[in-house]
Amino acid sequence: MDLKPAPEIISQRLKGQLTPAYLTLTSIIQGVALAFLAARVEATYAQFDTANWLLTSATFVGFLTLWNEYLMQVLTFVWVPTLVDSLVPFAFLAGELFMAHFVYGGLRYWLLSLGLTFVVGTLASIVTNRQARNFPEENRDVARALTPLNGVRAVLSAAILVLCLAAWALYDVLRLEQAQIVVALVALVALVVFLGSSVPFWNRILAYARGEYNHAADKA
Repeated sequence: MDLKPAPEIISQRLKGQLTPAYLTLTSIIQGVALAFLAARVEATYAQFDTANWLLTSATFVGFLTLWNEYLMQVLTFVWVPTLVDSLVPFAFLAGELFMAHFVYGGLRYWLLSLGLTFVVGTLASIVTNRQARNFPEENRDVARALTPLNGVRAVLSAAILVLCLAAWALYDVLRLEQAQIVVALVALVALVVFLGSSVPFWNRILAYARGEYNHAADKA
């Protein structure tokens, strides 16, 4: 007979269901976004130029990046979901759908969509970190191990966010319409770099999980 108090049972249930529920929802959302992107490309590819194909590639990399970020967060940290956790996936979906739509005929608004998606990601990361602090026993050590890498990735994220919103706001002033290939290529490279920055993050998580991470050596 389970004699645990009701609050503890509810807490364990919420924490235990977060990972499968979040990953299932994210899988569905990513499937919708990819299907929308495929349909958009199929309908417009005959008019595509190099910039459009670069934007399509960048959008696909963006989808991969979002899935990877979700995977890292929910597999690494323990927290109890709130209303924000319910809303964030749909905010990401909106951003992804707009990005997919604007791969053709809308570079300026594609930049805005990507910038706003990174805004949502930044806010979601802040909320997750705050919620994770409510469970120090489960999260404190792994969070400490990831702190140096989080700083680097936060700088990359902020740089992409600022550059996208600045390019959107100053699009006409900078005459970016005449440099669409360059802009699209820079966006693709930036997203690939950000996705690649997760490799050391994953390696640190795996090293910690295997008991190979030495915090003292990292500080030295």
